[in-house]
Amino acid sequence: MNGKYRLSTLGCKVNQYESQQLRELCESLGYLPAQLDEAADIAIVNTCAVTNTALSKSRQETRRLTHGGRTAVIVVGCGATADAERIRNIQGVSAVVGHDGDALNEVRKILVSLPADERSQLSTSHKAGDQAHANRSAAGENELWMMQDHQAVTRLAADTPSALKPQGIISKGLPIVKEDKFLHGRIERFEGHQRAFLKVQDGCDAFCTYCIIPQLRSSLQSKPIEQAVAEARRLVESGHKEIIITGIFLGAFGRDTAIRKRFASTESPLASLVRALSQVDGLKRLRLSSLEPGDVDSALLEVIATSEVCVPHLHLPLQSGSAEILRRMNRQYTRDEFLNMIERVNAALDRPAITTDIIVGFPGEAEEDFMASMEMARHAEFLKIHAFPFSPRDKTAAARWQREFIPKAIARERMQRLAEVERECSRNYRQRAIGQIERVLVEGNEANQTGELCQGRTDRYFRLFFESRNAKPGDIVNIRVDRVTPTRTHGTHLPARTSQIPLCVLSS
Repeated sequence: MNGKYRLSTLGCKVNQYESQQLRELCESLGYLPAQLDEAADIAIVNTCAVTNTALSKSRQETRRLTHGGRTAVIVVGCGATADAERIRNIQGVSAVVGHDGDALNEVRKILVSLPADERSQLSTSHKAGDQAHANRSAAGENELWMMQDHQAVTRLAADTPSALKPQGIISKGLPIVKEDKFLHGRIERFEGHQRAFLKVQDGCDAFCTYCIIPQLRSSLQSKPIEQAVAEARRLVESGHKEIIITGIFLGAFGRDTAIRKRFASTESPLASLVRALSQVDGLKRLRLSSLEPGDVDSALLEVIATSEVCVPHLHLPLQSGSAEILRRMNRQYTRDEFLNMIERVNAALDRPAITTDIIVGFPGEAEEDFMASMEMARHAEFLKIHAFPFSPRDKTAAARWQREFIPKAIARERMQRLAEVERECSRNYRQRAIGQIERVLVEGNEANQTGELCQGRTDRYFRLFFESRNAKPGDIVNIRVDRVTPTRTHGTHLPARTSQIPLCVLSS
């Protein structure tokens, strides 16, 4: 009987992608996913450490999975790097694998050395720091896997134009082969999701004053364009019609630093990547994750605007609308540069949807600073604002500015006011879509009295609800937007013969 595994993921899109790699690794070794009511032989917790709260939740999830003591629990991810000793001391944890080396391969070594009768020994050996038990491999299987993977990426790297090759990159991160400078982890499918994430970049050295990530994923790696295209083809062949390009600092794709003033070239490796991915046969939608003003250059905008598959939606984290707070955050753009980017995006794309992140209550944020964020939100008319109250993260510069911390009551009140602005902006944007035909990737449906109520994301990212008797998850359908409520957008399913809808246009 095959063993069972359970995988728990906390955190960002990159973590979700890396968990897909862990899932495929487990299943390649013969493990099957444990159902909710089943016991698991192994459990892997992919942790997050972006805030103290995220780290606390990671420890809580680890304790939950160790309850009962019959499961071998392996802890990976940013939390395993940031808080290794504390997690290692949780009773029942078998192994802690951080980002200090090739973590995916370390997990593989552990799993292939884990017959049922030795599972209890794993916990003892790792607690004592004995790595010999985890380093065994079955009949050279692991060495063969490493050699094949390394040779494949060496061939890909040789064919990559020199202008697009990341220079001076040191491998360090979950899916990296340590001896190679390129990011070349891969997945075959994104289980449980209609939309697939494709990780093409890892690492950040920009050191925003509130962020711990550069201390946990400091070395930058980029995936060769040919390999990214090959992976995208596999994802499309597996049934995914939309791919979301992601990374720790996506704008640093093809670079050896995330600090823009140190960029060796003004060329846009990211634009070249997007252009190549846009040509993958069968791909219907291509979306980018977070970008900053310096990332959205004319080359990238032109590729998005002229592509048949790139969607008119960009996630552009603002963090603050205050020039002074942006400076204190050590963001690599000014308020004016963000405003200029919004104007360029609106001029280049057809009805672009812009989503953002905003931190509320950053140390020293005066009322006028917060009002600047509110003003910017209304000006940009963000479709969605991911708002976060400032949370001091240990070992970051902002965590030391305790005398300037904003009282929690004031931060909560500001969060409420910003939420009102978000609802206003979202409704205004969606109301302008009434009468327009939007393309929707169906993600779910539920039965009702007249047929089935379906829902899915539009190219412009907002969710659309509509009735249909034949639309099913994974389909791409045309929906006419009919009405908008504060929380929902409703439309009518149009026949398949409805003409092709252009996604983006370049302005004259």
